[in-house]
Amino acid sequence: MFDTLNIDRRKLLLLGAVWTGFGLFFGTQNYVRDLYFGRHASLPGYIIGWIFCGYSWAVLTFPVLRFARRFSLIKLGWLQFLFVHILAALAFSLVQLGIYLTIASLIEPARDRSFLEFYEFLLANELQSSVLVYFAIVSVISVYDRFFEIRTPSGSKPIVGEIQSHSYVRDMADGTNGHSNGFLRRIPVKENGKIVLVDAAEVNWLESYGNYLFLHTTRGKHIYRETMAAMEAKLDPSHFVRIRRSAMVRIDQIRELHPTDNSEFEIVLMNGTTLSSTRRYRKNLESVLRS
Repeated sequence: MFDTLNIDRRKLLLLGAVWTGFGLFFGTQNYVRDLYFGRHASLPGYIIGWIFCGYSWAVLTFPVLRFARRFSLIKLGWLQFLFVHILAALAFSLVQLGIYLTIASLIEPARDRSFLEFYEFLLANELQSSVLVYFAIVSVISVYDRFFEIRTPSGSKPIVGEIQSHSYVRDMADGTNGHSNGFLRRIPVKENGKIVLVDAAEVNWLESYGNYLFLHTTRGKHIYRETMAAMEAKLDPSHFVRIRRSAMVRIDQIRELHPTDNSEFEIVLMNGTTLSSTRRYRKNLESVLRS
């Protein structure tokens, strides 16, 4: 089953270690807290309970990761991202508490209350903590995918370029790199001590994060130090269009445009990547439709 899901044993071991550590840490923390306030406390009881909690999240970790990547920040934008993940946090938390209660009931059935009564008790006391855990998982995977490797649609490993630190790399980008119309033809990216010239025609779309750009190509992803505004001025507007403050796409990579109710577009690229535009850049896409 795990081979079908592309989950190897090392990932499972890491998953178990992370959530075991989660249980040990929070179990010990709650034990020390109760001792400090003079309450009766059992260290084994706390640790076992919190490890159960961690393992119930372990069951849901891979589904949460897949969901977070399917509905990522760059695809949705902040408002839709928060809306979708607030609802998802509640849904996953309800399931997680159910899994936790099932595990606990199988090992040590409750004698003084029914399953439903215990579940209602957990909802009243632990739902907010489960929601925070969900957002912690989503935040970690969002940061990881921005700065480290992420699988491309073809399943191949990405190319993650090093952030440019030498001025001559930037100077090369300031030139035309052989393009007669004055726009950038090749983008110099420093990787492993060498400079790789990425053909602008190979870039499917770009996303920005502060003063850095992520160049998404068919073979993977490169990191390049430049602002989106400066890069927009260097790329040929007949080939690239800005769709939002943090994203720009190559026009010939756009497969579908889906208008939304709020005067925006959902953009589907040739490789299946889905992005969203903002109202501010609607005119850019309307010009693409007219061309």
